[in-house]
Amino acid sequence: MFYIILLGLLLRLSNIIKPEGMWNDEYVSWYVSTFPIFHGFWEEVVKQCHMPLYYLYIKPFAHFSDTVLRLTSVLPGILAIPVMYFAGKEYSKKAGYFAAIITSVLSFLVYYSQEVRFYSLLFLFSAFSLLFTIKYLKNNNWKNLAGYILSNVLILSTHIVGAVFVFFSLLYVVIKKKKISIVVVLMLITIIAFLRLPVNFLRMLPASQWWGNFSYTNILFLFSDYFSPILTNNVTAPPVFFYNKSLALWLTVPTLIALSGMIAGLKKGLSLVVIATITVMSIVAACGILVFITKYTIEILPILILFTALGFDRMKRAGIVLLSLFVVCHLGAYFTPYYVTKLKRNEGHKIVGDILNKQDSQNILFTYYEPDRFYRYANIKDKNLLFLSKSNRHIYKQNPASILSEIPIGETVSVVFLDSVSFFDENFLETNKNNPKIPEMFVTFSEVKNSIVKRMDKDFTDYEVARGGYWTVIRAKRVK
Repeated sequence: MFYIILLGLLLRLSNIIKPEGMWNDEYVSWYVSTFPIFHGFWEEVVKQCHMPLYYLYIKPFAHFSDTVLRLTSVLPGILAIPVMYFAGKEYSKKAGYFAAIITSVLSFLVYYSQEVRFYSLLFLFSAFSLLFTIKYLKNNNWKNLAGYILSNVLILSTHIVGAVFVFFSLLYVVIKKKKISIVVVLMLITIIAFLRLPVNFLRMLPASQWWGNFSYTNILFLFSDYFSPILTNNVTAPPVFFYNKSLALWLTVPTLIALSGMIAGLKKGLSLVVIATITVMSIVAACGILVFITKYTIEILPILILFTALGFDRMKRAGIVLLSLFVVCHLGAYFTPYYVTKLKRNEGHKIVGDILNKQDSQNILFTYYEPDRFYRYANIKDKNLLFLSKSNRHIYKQNPASILSEIPIGETVSVVFLDSVSFFDENFLETNKNNPKIPEMFVTFSEVKNSIVKRMDKDFTDYEVARGGYWTVIRAKRVK
């Protein structure tokens, strides 16, 4: 186990320093955690669409470096390895080792063990939930009951969508026990106690999930993201599975290996928890309430890993060969540019911060995001800060470029554009503006960018354009 854990640690520490800094969701995690607990923290938490536990977890590290913040995700990622060992060991020692090895090398888990988000912590809680589900059904004692309740409360306290998984996990336990037990009563009391926050957050989900549409490929990428070294559905899935032929083998071979083990190791009751969770998530996504991306279903991953480990164990020598090939695929990917710890955070805010610090303009205009998203990396608090964001976009709907009138003549301005939400040109917008399949936010901020650039071409001079990742920053001087 020492060497399995060490391997997992080395993978999770590789390339952990990210020169692009934190991207939006990570930045929000950090930003919320910086507020004093009784002076703004809870108000900021309620503005988000996820539960508060993770923000409390990283709060003691809020004033440390990005790398330290990422290490807070490495820790639960490492702790999950022995937890999965014990979950597998409930069936056999070999299955325990297999589960630990898979957890150690799985690229999906390595990636989220480096992100300043709650997914690594959530996987740990989900692994504990699986462990205590198995133990409680085997041995109905108070320790196992407490472990089951606590692990599921932690899931509910971390992830708004975790309620779907917890509900079906509870239903599974009730069916297996064939009676309404104290665990049902306690879990229902817990859910009711948490009801107020989830209701508030659920109201915000549709507004925060505008950027992706559901398709059958989401289900395919769910399994390839989990078990191949290539992560595709981090944001939204491409319309076809083989979107890049050069990645086809990386996508399919390790996924098929894992699926062969998974099928051989299926446990009927637990498999129903997985199927029910995926089904509900798919329906909710198809209704436009939630974007179906792999990380939102991470609660089911410990079960899938357990099935795979049990299957490899049942296959005897063939299982050892398949597990070895699976590990080779993930470790081999480390030496390619596609490995998950080498992926560039193209929306990293430090990219913008470095550009703004270099340009040193008197005025800064942010589009899409507001200025506070960049305070960690940019020395801008003494500048004249303007923004045209999601919150005030309707004010400038008729003439986005009018905001440039607030720049004094003779002064410089740096205008920040997020290219990944403002990529349509005027010709495209002219013919597709009312297309319901195109998210309104893409249309709006493409119009914002086109309008502002056109006005700058007319009234500004001394252009300086800087690009990095998904960002464009234009510096110019207003002359009229």
